[in-house]
Amino acid sequence: MKKLFFIIVVFSLLISCRNEKSTQAPSGLMPVAKDIVTEVIVNPDPTGDPWEAEKVAGYNGVTMINDIFEDIYKGNLIVKDYHTGEILKASDIKSVEQEFNNDRSRIGKLSFTEDWYYDPVKHTVIKSVKSFTLGYERKDNDGRVLGYNAVFMVEVSK
Repeated sequence: MKKLFFIIVVFSLLISCRNEKSTQAPSGLMPVAKDIVTEVIVNPDPTGDPWEAEKVAGYNGVTMINDIFEDIYKGNLIVKDYHTGEILKASDIKSVEQEFNNDRSRIGKLSFTEDWYYDPVKHTVIKSVKSFTLGYERKDNDGRVLGYNAVFMVEVSK
C-alpha cells in the first residue's frame, strides 16, 4: 500500500511539473504579459486619422482571409465562437458570412490573444500568438463603421 501511495505521489508531481513547465516562459526570456489582447483595425476610415491608415499600410490579408474561410468549408480548419469557445460548423460560418453579405472585405479588425516575453540579452520583445479573431464591420445606414462583430476565433497550435 505504501508503494502504491509513493507511486501515485511521484506520478502526480511529475504531471504537476510538466504542467508548470508548459506555462513558464521560454528559456532565458522574462514573461511580460499573459493572454493579452491586441487589436488591429485593418480597414481604417480613410477620412479619419491618417495615422490609423499609416499603421496598417503594409497589411494585405485578403489571401489569408480567403484561405481561412476555404479551409473551414473544406473541413481542414476548426474554429470557435469567440464568446462561448464552442466549435463552429461550416454551416455556422456560412450564416455569419451572410450577416455581412459574404463581403470578406468587411473583415476590418483582427484581434490577437498573445503572451509577451522580454529577452534581456537581445533587448527584444517576443510575442507568441495563441489565437486570433476576425471581426467584421457593423455599419450604420450611411456606411459608417459603428463597431465590429466577431466572426470566429482560430486557436494557433504550437
